[in-house]
Amino acid sequence: MSASRQDIALHRRRYTGESVQQARRAIDSLEPGTAPIPVAASPAQQDLEARVLLGLLECRNFYTRYPLGIASVHPQPDGIALQVESMERAAEILFNLLPTYVSEDEVHGVPGLRITRCRRTAIELSVLGEAARVRLTGLPARLWRDAVTRMLAEWTDPDDLLLRWRASPKAWTNAEQRHRVRWEDPSDHFTHLQRQGLWLGSGLLRRAALLHTVSNTFFVDGYRGATSGKMRLVLRSSHVRTQGPGPHHIVAALTDPTFGLPLHLTRFRGDTDEHYARHQQFVLGDLGQTAALDLQCETDRPPSGLKPELWQSILRRLPAAGVTRSLSPGVLAGL
Repeated sequence: MSASRQDIALHRRRYTGESVQQARRAIDSLEPGTAPIPVAASPAQQDLEARVLLGLLECRNFYTRYPLGIASVHPQPDGIALQVESMERAAEILFNLLPTYVSEDEVHGVPGLRITRCRRTAIELSVLGEAARVRLTGLPARLWRDAVTRMLAEWTDPDDLLLRWRASPKAWTNAEQRHRVRWEDPSDHFTHLQRQGLWLGSGLLRRAALLHTVSNTFFVDGYRGATSGKMRLVLRSSHVRTQGPGPHHIVAALTDPTFGLPLHLTRFRGDTDEHYARHQQFVLGDLGQTAALDLQCETDRPPSGLKPELWQSILRRLPAAGVTRSLSPGVLAGL
């Protein structure tokens, strides 16, 4: 690999958390002219990835070593792999993604999503009839079986008729189809806003490692909504006080013209000195005004419910430096 391609691979690692070898192979496999972190090749893949990110943000029941419980991501044009931190986090992800019965026309999880392949160290999830897939990796085969067992134990009534993904492994159920008709009607205004902003959720999932490679983040959650005629994605993050680079390095990385997303900073609120700041808010938008990213950052001590050994492992993995292309305090003060 040439020096320039080596630099590209090393820079990609900061966004994805991949190993050096993974990043090199990924760069070498891309078609000429493709961005170092490619976009999802189909709307269906983009939709699934945006749903996965939302599931990671909204469903947090315990603290993890990495902010989302995801150690790394491996984005490819036709799919994405997520390296899950633990069996407990894997079970939680499966619990919240696989579709289950709520009512005759409402389904919890992602309609049409199924476990389509079980490998020795991975589970592949795909949406039936669509070009959309995600792989969960990082655990040995035995722990994947344990993760599925643990996930099933979380249901108060593990009836196969309610677990749509088990009752109909090869086809969409009637409840899933009715859910799509009622809640995902393209003519609905809110559905339209969500769909035009799917690129943001997908793009963030493909860069999820930024949360722990360039910033002192130890926890993230969030939600999706709509504001001023566009989709709004809110990320609420907790950061370690006076140790490691602060959250503005995430903003700088996301606005990088080569590796980031087509975003620019539109609003900042908070103290520009991160050694003293407790609350900071960064709002980013795109030129087409299709979506807004609202980063609400808080510098804090570890919560009382966090085990001391886990907190120490978080401190050990904090990055020593952020990104070289940073937002200066003067720029932030001007905003």
